[in-house]
Amino acid sequence: MALISEPKVLFLDEPTLGLDVLARRELWRAVEKLKGTMTIILTTHYMEEAEALSDRIAIMTGGKFAAVGTLAEIEETAGTKGLENAFVAIVEKEAGK
Repeated sequence: MALISEPKVLFLDEPTLGLDVLARRELWRAVEKLKGTMTIILTTHYMEEAEALSDRIAIMTGGKFAAVGTLAEIEETAGTKGLENAFVAIVEKEAGK
């Protein structure tokens, strides 16, 4: 329904929450096809989903952006490899741990 009006920006808030593996991958393919035709803002708690679908990633903690950039930029900022490791490092640093 959201695509009928051909929006310039599409907001997807936890779109794969509760989906089975096949439905999730089908949605990933649909998002991949839409990339380049519109701006897609996708919120997710699934790190592998953010890694697979995102050109740019923002990590939020305490309601604020703690890091924004490409996966490589975020990994460099955190001094780690992989988004999950980078997320943990950045959030723990922000929390003073």
